[in-house]
Amino acid sequence: MEGWGKVKNIAKYAGVSERTVEDWLKMGLKYCQLPSGLRLIKFEWVDRFLEGFSDSSNQVDRIVDEVMAKV
Repeated sequence: MEGWGKVKNIAKYAGVSERTVEDWLKMGLKYCQLPSGLRLIKFEWVDRFLEGFSDSSNQVDRIVDEVMAKV
């Protein structure tokens, strides 16, 4: 998804509560705050933030499978 979302939209997009998104903001999820106080977050920032928590074992398994296929 492209564009910007409010905390409520981001929560729906990620399938989590608004409180969880608030926690993510405290943990370093990037956002822009307008003079009105409205916080906007790019959907791509959410994806990148969450990818930082991905399990790298899937990548390791893929590499091992590729190597073993050549043996």
